[in-house]
Amino acid sequence: MSTRTKGAAAAPAQPRTRAEFDRTEHNALVAGDEIYFVMERDNALHVLSSRCPHRGGPLHLGDVEDGRLVCPWHGGSFPVARLCDRSHPSVRVGNTVTVYLPAGDVPPVPVHTMVRASEAGANAA
Repeated sequence: MSTRTKGAAAAPAQPRTRAEFDRTEHNALVAGDEIYFVMERDNALHVLSSRCPHRGGPLHLGDVEDGRLVCPWHGGSFPVARLCDRSHPSVRVGNTVTVYLPAGDVPPVPVHTMVRASEAGANAA
């Protein structure tokens, strides 16, 4: 008789909320205290959390240097490719972007704000 070990049970899916915005008019979403910004890399659109995991700094105000996004608060950097791999699920059809963000008490609102994390610098990676 053989014993088969099964893998650990999958974690329950995180509740998500759907948001849509026009890419020509908006480059970020605000949901309560959270900001999510849009970065384009290799002709793909990515919606990223702006909160630095170290100190909570606004990553959308960071610069992209040598394929890394630099936090404006403490100078720590993150590989753009890794950030984009961990972006929120999104689809772009024409100029309309649909994204699924973590569900919260406040629905996401599309905004246009300063985003220093440049698309050109992101494509350099």
